[in-house]
Amino acid sequence: MSDSADKMAEACVACALKDRCVQTVDECFTRRQRWKALLLGYILPFLVLSVGIIVMSLLHWDEMLIGGISLAIVGIYYVVLWLCKPKI
Repeated sequence: MSDSADKMAEACVACALKDRCVQTVDECFTRRQRWKALLLGYILPFLVLSVGIIVMSLLHWDEMLIGGISLAIVGIYYVVLWLCKPKI
């Protein structure tokens, strides 16, 4: 058994919900999957928001408009991400 599997087994022994748990060692995520989730869920939306704010600021748009459009763009990003969920 791997080191992470040992830690998981130790954690399961003390867990009050171990009878109902569906988590197994086989279902643990790989390092690549964790980085992909981090990238898609946090890093790319932050970059989209930042680039949107910078571009609109350089165009001298009103700050309220910049904030609203930037948040809308991030919202659209998450909707597209949700729609692509089965393919990711």
